[in-house]
Amino acid sequence: MKRVALYNPAWRTMGGGEKYIATIADVLSQSSQFDVTLLADDTVVIPDRFRAAFNIPLAQVHCRYLRPRDIMAVLSAADIAIVVSNFRPLGIRAKKNVFILQIPYGPITAGTILRRVLQGRLRETGKDFLRLRLLRNARTADLVLVYSRFVQETLERCHGVRSEVLYPAIDNFGGKMEKKKFILSVGRIFHGRYNDKRYDAMIRGFKILCDAGNSHGWEYRIVGNAGNDRQSRSYLTMLRSMAEGYPIRFFVNSPYAELAGHYREASIFWHGAGFGVDENQEPERTEHFGMTTVEAMSAGCVPVVLGKGGQKEIVRDGISGFLWNSLDELAERTLSLMGDPSMMARMQQEACARYCDFDRPHFQERLMSLIGRL
Repeated sequence: MKRVALYNPAWRTMGGGEKYIATIADVLSQSSQFDVTLLADDTVVIPDRFRAAFNIPLAQVHCRYLRPRDIMAVLSAADIAIVVSNFRPLGIRAKKNVFILQIPYGPITAGTILRRVLQGRLRETGKDFLRLRLLRNARTADLVLVYSRFVQETLERCHGVRSEVLYPAIDNFGGKMEKKKFILSVGRIFHGRYNDKRYDAMIRGFKILCDAGNSHGWEYRIVGNAGNDRQSRSYLTMLRSMAEGYPIRFFVNSPYAELAGHYREASIFWHGAGFGVDENQEPERTEHFGMTTVEAMSAGCVPVVLGKGGQKEIVRDGISGFLWNSLDELAERTLSLMGDPSMMARMQQEACARYCDFDRPHFQERLMSLIGRL
């Protein structure tokens, strides 16, 4: 039996990246070929929490809590080490090394580093040097996994990193619930250079609909996890302030069952990560894939999402949803759905059909094939 050790240095985030690596662990653990252990330097990694947040059982997965300095030794002793990192270099030396690279970093050159220095972004400058080491390590790994062709093409073009696409396994939130007149957005409530879902922009978009008298009784719901740190609290307070006086509701740190209910009731799904970003200059600031978009599609929500990054691989514009690139387009395309029930019904069916390309059986088959090559 092969020993597989998996490590993520950011478990506490409990976002899409954490769900991705936990799903890998869960799938591999169900094979008699592998003995699977999740490694953490934080006691937040417990099966009960994953079950509540992500509906991942992890019934046959071991969890080990170690000091940070001991993590690398355990990884290096494994038959297969699987690690995810956004900037920390991980010089593991297991028999087989698998890197999960989430972010499609654009060019990191002397010019881009100097520009950061001149802008006073010294912390990002330091991270750039670490990223260069991480990417160098990835070029020697036995396997590099990425979420989308968008990430794959960006990393190869900008950094010479060869990778394989393993689309995330997306849960099926379909169910027999009557669709209601509300728009839904789901994702981590966080403001930063990366992973920013741009709720502020979408709130402005919904207010445009309302102020023009076009909301017609529709509601906008924002559902997502938010940290208890000062920055996250401040951002959430700012969003609530923006939403005052409008039919906009927040559902923070909702359990899985409640999230499923939102998906099943929502008619339209909005996503805005990457809004205002030049995709060619800063690809890392766009959505790398779009897990929540596919989750919504599984429940028959019609996606109206920003036409950048990995979202373009998911949504077939005008068929299974709409892509937009300005707030005016967001409002116009949403209004076209609101005012045309037959179009809404047709696109709901197409969205459900498209979801099937990203379900767990596809993920499991692809993962086992890739690991089998090792």
